[in-house]
Amino acid sequence: MASKGPVAARYFYFHVENSDEIKALWMELAKSMGIKLDAKDPTELVVNALKSHGITVVTAVKGKNAKLSVLLYRNVVIISGLFNYAGEIDEVIKKVDFKDLPSSEITIGGAIVVMGSQKELDKAIQALGPGFTVIETNTGTLYQFDETPGEKKHFYYLSPIGDADNLEHFLLQHFPPFDFAIHKLHMERDYFKNQRKWVITEKSEIDKTIGDILHKRIVGETLNPAYINVLEKEIDTLSTKYAILVNDGHLIRKARTTLEDDIDSVYSHLNDFTKILPEGSLEIMRPSIELKKKLLEDELSLSYAIKNTKTAIDIVRMNVDLLRSRENIFLQEEAISFQVAAGVLEFIIIFYYGIASWEHLIGVERLDFIPPPTRFISIFLFASFAVLMTHFVGVSFKEKWKVNKGMIISGAALIAVFIYIVFISIGTGGLHT
Repeated sequence: MASKGPVAARYFYFHVENSDEIKALWMELAKSMGIKLDAKDPTELVVNALKSHGITVVTAVKGKNAKLSVLLYRNVVIISGLFNYAGEIDEVIKKVDFKDLPSSEITIGGAIVVMGSQKELDKAIQALGPGFTVIETNTGTLYQFDETPGEKKHFYYLSPIGDADNLEHFLLQHFPPFDFAIHKLHMERDYFKNQRKWVITEKSEIDKTIGDILHKRIVGETLNPAYINVLEKEIDTLSTKYAILVNDGHLIRKARTTLEDDIDSVYSHLNDFTKILPEGSLEIMRPSIELKKKLLEDELSLSYAIKNTKTAIDIVRMNVDLLRSRENIFLQEEAISFQVAAGVLEFIIIFYYGIASWEHLIGVERLDFIPPPTRFISIFLFASFAVLMTHFVGVSFKEKWKVNKGMIISGAALIAVFIYIVFISIGTGGLHT
């Protein structure tokens, strides 16, 4: 264990813009330790040091039981205190907590590090909780205790080795950027977690809207020139939804890449002072890593939603083009061409969504086991019989729902093709395995 070194360290992290709060906490902290400050304003010293890289000691003062420092790391001001209090671990933690200091509630976060021997570890666990990650550092064994919900500071226990200078160097140069990187990661994790909830809710609403519109197109509800204005409004609606989904995709992608960079930053700082990186991930970072995985899944889901929305726009636009062309056709020719075009459109829609639904239900990898000719013929027959059945159902409707042979034969054929598709899809499960 380090000789004559501090027994505890306390850190407060501020944005550099919070100059008044930094000054107030610094002065009160020094006053509480009986340390007299000179007339220099620490925030002015911070401004002068803004161009520096890494950790910069802006100013430092010493008292009987403490060494206080103002540190600058990028655009973050860190007020640190190294203390030589005597007493049990829980008593030392209470002394260095400084909950009542002004401006402490607006900090980005903070940390408390208590130093002691391995023999005192049990007392530290009683004071700080049973959950922790062990990190073997060049300065000794560091115990990082699990995050407490609603608590803005992190707790650590360090069993140091080496001399006091080595310990102080670690506490002022290596530890603050490492712990702050975790605070930054957690702030962005919480923000992106809320953002993800909003995006997922929005996507669900858009999926429902698109599904309703496509359902109307498939059942032929608007195959009437009088509905052209309705279809054009639907195109505007779909275009708006498409733009929203594209923007949501960018937000989710940015969230994922930001979390990845922040996680890498934590491990980069950790690598600066560790002998061996902990196996797996730090427990305190696990929720962030899990969120990153969910964001990656959301990216893929949004990508499919964007493609589906684009397809829906094309289908509705095709309806509009077909309906407009029908307005210029006379009587019988108009009726005949309308029926043919409707059949072709119905065939295209059923063929396209048949393939898409098949791929969605069994997956691309399993679908690839089915030969392309078999896939094409199966969906071709399915779409053809569906179109024929629709025609004969229409004939039956005109005849006051009189059952005709065409409806029975096309219906039976449609069911037979569907059963065949299910059969060959089940067969791909064994091949895929």
